[in-house]
Amino acid sequence: MSRKKRSQAQTGKRLRCNRCGCHAPRDLASKAAENWSGKWESGRIALILCPLCQTPLENAAAEANDAELAVARAGGGKFLPDPVLCITGTLEDPGTVLYGRDHLQRISVAGQAENLALVQLPADTWCVPIVGGVMVYLPGQRTAR
Repeated sequence: MSRKKRSQAQTGKRLRCNRCGCHAPRDLASKAAENWSGKWESGRIALILCPLCQTPLENAAAEANDAELAVARAGGGKFLPDPVLCITGTLEDPGTVLYGRDHLQRISVAGQAENLALVQLPADTWCVPIVGGVMVYLPGQRTAR
C-alpha cells in the first residue's frame, strides 16, 4: 500500500498495528504516520503496520507504490481508490466501462455492490490500474502512454 493512500482512511476508532498492537497516530496524514504502511482491500484498510513491524520487503513495496503514485500524479493522473467503477456516458446511455469490470463480475456473483463508487467520465478519458485503485487521466491531461 502506498503511504499516501493512508490519508484517505477516515475511521471512528484509532487503528493499531496488526502485528504488535501499538496505536497508529490519530492523523494518518501527519509526519508521525509517515512510515506506517498497510494493505487496502475493497476500499478499506485491511492491515496496518508500524515502522518497526514492517519487513524490508514490505517497506520496499510501500516505497515502490509511493513512487508509482508520484509519477502518475506528476503526469496529470488522479487516484481513485477501489472499489470503483469508471464509465463513460450516463446511466441511461452507458458508454464504455473504463475500469472496474472485475468489480462488476463480483457483484453479479455475490449480488452485493457495497462500497462501490460509480464515476462517470468523458469519452476520451484514460484509466490505468494501480495498487489499490486506478489512475484517471482526463482529456487534455494525458501523458504519453
